Amino acid sequence: MPVLAGALLGVLAAWPAWWWLRRGTYRRDDDRALLGSRDGRAAAMAPLLLASVCGIAGATSGFVPGWGWLVVGAYLAGGVLVCWTDLDVHRIPDRVTVPWALVVALASVVVAALGGNGWLLSGGALGALAYGALFLLLAVVGSLGLGDVKLAVVSGWVLGVFGWPWLLVTALIATLATGAAVAVALLLAGRSRTAHMPFGPPLVLGTAVALLLDAARLL
Repeated sequence: MPVLAGALLGVLAAWPAWWWLRRGTYRRDDDRALLGSRDGRAAAMAPLLLASVCGIAGATSGFVPGWGWLVVGAYLAGGVLVCWTDLDVHRIPDRVTVPWALVVALASVVVAALGGNGWLLSGGALGALAYGALFLLLAVVGSLGLGDVKLAVVSGWVLGVFGWPWLLVTALIATLATGAAVAVALLLAGRSRTAHMPFGPPLVLGTAVALLLDAARLL
């Protein structure tokens, strides 16, 4: 039932997401869109992706304490849109990050209230601060953008809700490993070493890997 409920929620959320992606309002005039035109053919994958990730979130209900799968679902569903926009325009716009962060925070508050675990919010705040500070440092010394830093804040919040610092370390390792794999794949595909690599998808995937490993109690 939780898997079906998660998938159903994903489908319900998918159609507004598909409509929004089809309009492409997150794009600027100077953006070079990479995922197709605004006719919606590429964006048609959104319903399937959102239903899938929300179904996965529902599957974690047997492992995640209480209603924590709602937080996982909110993160993964928004992560689909974040990855999509970053792959499309190589940016993570605030109009994507801010509503997503509010939904994740609201889901965390609901879960904390239902379970009577107010300390979850403290863990989330600490995780957001730690992960955000780390990626801000990487942005200063490297080539990450502020959109990646804001994404790290949301990711750190979710990781902090479920436990830290080990989840943060696991997510960071998974993120760097995924980013390295993507970079190698781009080089093999003929891209130059100076070509921009969207870091949003590796960051979301690394966080998801850490959450799923924790849900399966493999950490």
